[in-house]
Formats: sequence, structure tokens, C-alpha cells
Amino acid sequence: MHYWHERKKGFKLKLSFIIFIIVFFSVAATFTLNTLVSFNTQKSSLTNNTLDMNLITAGEISQTTNTILLSMQDSLEAAAEFISDGGSGNQKSAQHQVDFLRASVPYFNSVVLVDSSGTVTAASPEELDIKGSRLTSVQSREALAEKRPLVSDPYMSLTKHMIVLASYPVYSSDGLYMGFVGGTIYLQESNVFQKLLGQQRVNENGSYFYVVDADGNLIFHPEAARIGENVSGNPAVKELLSGRSGKMELTNTLGTSYLAGYSVVPATGWGIIFQTPTENVGDSVDNVISRMALISVPLLVLLLLLALFVSHRLASPINRLASAASRLKRGDATVRELPEARSMIFEAKVLYDTVSAALRTLDERAEVYSRQARTDVLTGLRNRRRMEAIVEDWASQRVPFSVIMIDIDHFKQVNDTFGHQNGDETLRYVAGILVEEKGSMDQCCRYGGEEFAILLPWRSAEQAFELAERIRIRTENGNSPTGQVLTVSLGISEFPAFASDAKALFKQADEALYAAKDGGRNRAVIHRPGKNDALK
Repeated sequence: MHYWHERKKGFKLKLSFIIFIIVFFSVAATFTLNTLVSFNTQKSSLTNNTLDMNLITAGEISQTTNTILLSMQDSLEAAAEFISDGGSGNQKSAQHQVDFLRASVPYFNSVVLVDSSGTVTAASPEELDIKGSRLTSVQSREALAEKRPLVSDPYMSLTKHMIVLASYPVYSSDGLYMGFVGGTIYLQESNVFQKLLGQQRVNENGSYFYVVDADGNLIFHPEAARIGENVSGNPAVKELLSGRSGKMELTNTLGTSYLAGYSVVPATGWGIIFQTPTENVGDSVDNVISRMALISVPLLVLLLLLALFVSHRLASPINRLASAASRLKRGDATVRELPEARSMIFEAKVLYDTVSAALRTLDERAEVYSRQARTDVLTGLRNRRRMEAIVEDWASQRVPFSVIMIDIDHFKQVNDTFGHQNGDETLRYVAGILVEEKGSMDQCCRYGGEEFAILLPWRSAEQAFELAERIRIRTENGNSPTGQVLTVSLGISEFPAFASDAKALFKQADEALYAAKDGGRNRAVIHRPGKNDALK
């Protein structure tokens, strides 16, 4: 098949080739544009989700660490009270108390009782052989000087261990300072923090966490050789040293880019940083786009082959006409051999329909991607991004509307008791009730987690309350996926009657929702300026 025709003045492209080239570049441009849009959307979404999840994970580790530290202080406080009440009246009793504390509390590698001069009067285990020794470390002197509960920064102890010292002051019954009882944690040996923080692996996606003390020194890190290194120049560590938790994309002290979530441990001022390499997020997006391409490219190839066939068929009468004209010029043919021209109209329509079908197919795929970006995958409701766009549009046009915030009561218990699959079914079940009960113009959205929102244009808070009650009653009396009674709490506010902007509107609806929960759950509350009236 020849796509060009040679003449004395040069090459001339044939019509079929020109049509095919036009179709090819149209399809290629549309596919490229859709791929770029999908890539940017997926990358932005995955980046934000990774930052959110890393912040949540860092917060959970921080909360667990803080709880353990507070529990340590409670244990030391109980021991200090016993000693204060006369439990340290003799050496045997003091030794028994520190032995009991170390054996009964799983936090400490060793326990010491120190008098007001800094001399160790009892130590467990006794194999430490430090009884009668005087503590001279800065941390020990600080505990004696401050005379209050403390958790020290890591330091090298008298027994040549890298430790953290948790101390609690001991006072006599008449208020005389007697010293302190202290529990030590050996950072380089098996201990509660090693189990929680020190024994970790880098996840498959490259995520890991590390811990810094209040001065920015590494306490825990997957690379043990880096423990003790000062990383206060890290942007996230700077935020932690200022007492702030949060999330950010950063470049660490080694020049590597990460998506980091970070959280402060209140009891000590330590910081937890959980981070994922930024390049791994890009790799994940590349994998998604590659899978999309594997699905799309075969279809595109078929469409292009069809376009090639149609373009050839469309140009065939013209080619025959040109060939016949050449033969006529040479005297090798007659006029009766010329093809009929009216067949060209049909073939042009076929080509037009083919190109249109190809472009429609690609546009439909783009619409599918766009719809997926606006829809919550689990429930099929509009997602939070789409909800915010609707609210912004209505607010800018000053359309009066009400909002109902819905939260499934005790949803965590559903997940914990019946599993996450039943939890997902419960979310879909509640979403189905919302869709069936809403009005034709109302917009049902998934706000996040077990929270939903309904936007009601041109409807007052009282009208929204009627819908909220129908939803509440139907949910309570319905057959939930778990077979248990399921209830919801609802908060209602109205724009612009109660709130002047969208931010204030959702804040009011949240306050009403929390008022419903504080009032016993399974109720709807309308936000009123200055008060919340629970209407069940």
C-alpha cells in the first residue's frame, strides 16, 4: 500500500495517509492529555493521603509512648508514697521495695533508691553493685535539684549503659525531702521502648520512623549507626523542637526528599517522625498509570487499525478516480471506466463516524476518571472534594441551604467487634438510607470516616431537621449488616441564616453534632446562635 504519489515536482501525500495521520495525532493527543491529567490527579491525591496517614501513624506512636511514660511515673509515684509512709525504714525493706517495683512493672531494666545526698541506698538488680555509690551525672543531680518528677534525656550511666532515667521525689511524712526513686531504661538492651520503637523495619514502600530527643539527637533509627547523631537541621525536627506536630514534604539532612508526619511526645518533649520517600509515591503513581496504559493501549491500537482501514476505504474512490484520470491522460482508458462520485459521500460519513466514535470513547474514559475523582469509591456518594466545590458554588451565589452532619454512633466498636468488612457494609448501608430519604435536589456526601453530610438547597434548618429525624428513626429501626441496633447522631446548621460563610457553617454543624453525642447520641440537634437545642 503506497501512501505517496511521485510526480516530477516531488512527492504528494495520498488522501488516505493524510486522514490516518490526522486520526492518529488526534487519538494520541487525547490519550496523552488524559494520561497527564490522571497522573497529576493521582499524584496529588496519593501525596495528600500519604501525608495524612504518616501524621496519624506518628501521632499513634507518640500517644502510646506518652502513655507508657505516664504509667512509669504512676508506678514510681506509688513506690515513693510507700517509702514515704515508712517503707524505707530499714535497708531490707528498701531493697524489697525496689526489687518488687522492678519485678512488677515491665518498664524498667533497673530501679534505684537515692537519698538526698545522691547516694544509692538500694538498687535492683543487686548485681549492679552500685549500692553506696554516689551518683554524679548531670541527670541525677538535676533530679535531686528539681525535686519533682522527671524523665531525662539519654546519657551514659554509672554502670556504662546508655539509659533514660525516670525519677520521682520522695518526701517524709513531715515534708522533708529524702531523695528520689528512679527507674532506668537501657536504650541499647531489650526494654519497653526497644519493643515499641527500636525494633522496626523499613516498610515495602520505604516508610519508616525515627525518634529524636528534646535537643534533636537521634534516639531510635533503622540505621543503628546514626543513633546519637544531631539532626536538628531537619525541617520536621525544627518544628518538633518548637513543640509543634504536623506534616510536610521535606528534604532531610542527607538531602533525601520525604513526605513526613511528625508528633511531639508531651511527657518528654521527644519527637516521632514517620516518613515515606517522595520518589516512592511517584513510583506508585507510575505503576497506576502503567496499569491504565495496559488497559487503554490495546483499545487505542484497535481504534487506529480501524481508522486506517476506514481511511483507505474512504480514499479508495478518489484513488480510482486519479488512476483512471492518469490512464485517460495516457490514452489507456475511457470515460466509462471512471468511478461514480456519489460513493464518496457515504465513505466520508463512515470516516467521520469512526473518528467521532474513537474520540467519544476516549472522552468517555476521561469522564470515568473525572467521575472517580468526584465520587467516594466505597459508598458511591460524592466525596469531600466535590462537596466543598458544591458548597463554594452555592455560597458564592448566596443560595440559602442547610447542612446535616451525620456520624455513626460507636462505629469503632462495629469495626472492632465485627471486622472492617462489616464496617464497610455498615457505611454502605447508611449511605443507602441517606440516598433513599433525601430530596431530589439534595446532595449526599461522605465527609470522611464514619461521617456523612447532606446539603439541602433552599431548605431551612427546621426542614432539614425533619429529614434528619426520618434518617435517624429509619437507621435505628432498620436491619443493619451486623444484626445489631445501629444509631446515628446528627448536627444541623443553615446558611446564611446562622453562618456567614461555609467554614462557619460546618463548624456550627460539627458543634451541633457533638452536642447530639454529648446528649446521649441517637438524636438530631439544630445549631442555634448562642445555644444548641436538642430535638430528638
